[in-house]
Formats: sequence, structure tokens, C-alpha cells
Amino acid sequence: MKTRIAILTSNHFEPSGIRQVYGGAERYGVELTRLLLDMDYDVEWWQVGDNWRKEIIPGVPIRGIPETETPYQTMPHLNQVFFEQAVDADAAIYFVMYLAYPTVFPKSISVSHGIYWDHSGMDKFLPNGQDRNEWLRRLQMAISGVSSVVSVDTATINWVRATWPILAQKFSYVPNFVDLDAFYPKKRHDIDSTSTRVRVVFPRRATTVRGINEAGKAALWLTESNPDIEVHFVGRAHDDAMERTMTAWAASHDRIFYYWLPPHLMAELYRYADIVWIPTKSSEGTSLSCLEAMASGCAVVTTTVGGLADLVQDEYSGIVIDPTARALVDATNRLVNGPELRLRIGNHAREVAETFSLDRWRSTWARIIEEVL
Repeated sequence: MKTRIAILTSNHFEPSGIRQVYGGAERYGVELTRLLLDMDYDVEWWQVGDNWRKEIIPGVPIRGIPETETPYQTMPHLNQVFFEQAVDADAAIYFVMYLAYPTVFPKSISVSHGIYWDHSGMDKFLPNGQDRNEWLRRLQMAISGVSSVVSVDTATINWVRATWPILAQKFSYVPNFVDLDAFYPKKRHDIDSTSTRVRVVFPRRATTVRGINEAGKAALWLTESNPDIEVHFVGRAHDDAMERTMTAWAASHDRIFYYWLPPHLMAELYRYADIVWIPTKSSEGTSLSCLEAMASGCAVVTTTVGGLADLVQDEYSGIVIDPTARALVDATNRLVNGPELRLRIGNHAREVAETFSLDRWRSTWARIIEEVL
């Protein structure tokens, strides 16, 4: 009989089960599932949902648990129901670090996708010291309970080391990945030497923490001042209403576009992009979008938030800025007016991305899984 691994996440699908979420963490989950299957494990997922059953990939079920409460930014009721429903599993993976509270399987791994408590909304969710202390206590228990924690960035590990030094030994640094066979720079003969148009791409979910507001302002300023710039916003929003708003906004401005693509079509988009914006304001790990753009030879403009500092070296493999519209405009103008700088940064970005290969990620994860089991 195969070893069975149960995985708990928050939202791979929206709780209704109707709409799939297209973000970096969700793509990470798909690749982790493929790895586990290749290692000959049985895999089953659980998440918040109305008792529905779907598939995360063909043949691998994901089940909805109708528990939505988030006291102190944790989900103890979801954790408990998962523990009861997955009782026959041999091991568990808690796909978000706080989901490992209060109960964990004896053989278990949790995943940190980056610091998520660095945004202004945390003051609303944890308005006083007592609430914050309870959140910290629960997070400490979640980390203490599992066998191992996989962290996609060094920022999380360093925060834990400064907060609870003894718990840092639980962590393994396994940065995110890029499929180098799928994401690669455009060939020289593909470049239209007669075109002066520069394509800027924002390949993120249209949310405030990803810098959509600042990127929108920058897009307006740039396209109004330079007829050779076009800006593409490519990513889903929180809901259909926001996507309709984005579509109407983009359509009302010349050379600004909004649409979204499934993950397997993103490689072609990057090959015809010149500059990629990753202007994250909070809640970031080692961004898949950033790595894919770098592997494609794009000049990336990004911030130092979370794990981005593990990926981009300022003026070498990208341009590092503060997350403001003015900084986006200034960095983009430098790259538009300096094609040699754009090419040099893009070439270095590809070299750096080669150290974050999917094969390396799979090998490191496989070792950790075998050690825990």
C-alpha cells in the first residue's frame, strides 16, 4: 500500500468552488503534487469550502471543509476538521504555516511562502498587544509542532531566528523555482529591429499588496508622456467585479491593456516583454513571477519586500526601488532610454535565474520529504 500524504491549504479554489485561484502559491501546490506523485505517494488535499470535491490535478482530489473562522489570524477549526477527515494519512503537509495550529500529524511539514504579516491590515486584525501576543503564541505552536518547515525565503527564517532562536533549526531554505526549459529569452531573430515600442508587463494579481495602485498610476504617466510605451496588466483580481473594472479602465486609455492568462501561456508573454514590474508592497516570498521574468531575460523593476531581496541584486539583475509610482516611472524611463542597460540587466537576470531551477527545487524537496517520512 502506498504512503498517503494529506495536504491542508486555505484557498486553491475560492470557497464556493467555482473559481480557481491563479497565484504563485497555487502553482507551487500543483508542482508539489506532481513531485509527490512522481515519488509514488498517494496525495489528497483539503481547503476551505462548502463540502465539495474537486481535483487539484487530474486524479488528485481536493475537498472543501466548511470552516471559515480566522480567530487571531489562524484557522483552528479548519485544522481540527482536517485532522479528523485525514486520519488515515501517514503524513501531512500544512501548505500555510499557521494551518499547523493547534494539532499536527506526528510526521508533518509546513510551508512558509513568505512573511504575510507585514501589511497594514494586520493592525486591523490584531488591534492591540493582547491580540498580537495570542497570534504570536499560536504561530509559535504551529512552528513547534511540525517536523520541519520549508521556507521559500530567508526573510522568514531570519525573523524566526530573531524572535524564537531555537525554532530556527526547524527551517530549511528552499526558494521558489522556475522551469528553465519553458521560460527563456526570445531569440535574436524574433526581435523586430524596426520597432521602437517598449512593452512593460505587470504579471501579478491585481491587488493592493502587489502594488496595483502604484502600477496603475505609473502606467498612466508613462503612456501619456511616451508614445512608444505600452503597459500590460496580466493577472486575476479578487473577483469578477474588480476584473470588469480593470478591463473598463484599461480600455479607456491608449496602450494600456488588462487581461489574464493561464500559467502555461505566461512564458510566451514574457518572451515579448522588455520590462517587468514586481512592485510588491507586502506579503511576498521568492516570487514565481519575478523568477519567470528573470529567466526570460526581462529587465525587472522590483522592491526589497520579503524574498525579493533573495532574487534581485540592484543594478545587476534588476532595478530595486521603493514601492511608489514615481519610483516605478523613474526606473522604467531609465530602462526605456537605456537599451544597453536593459539588455545587460536581462542577461544577468537569466544567469541568476538558472540557480533557481525546477529540478533543483524538486531534488531539495524530495530530500526533506524522505527525511520526515
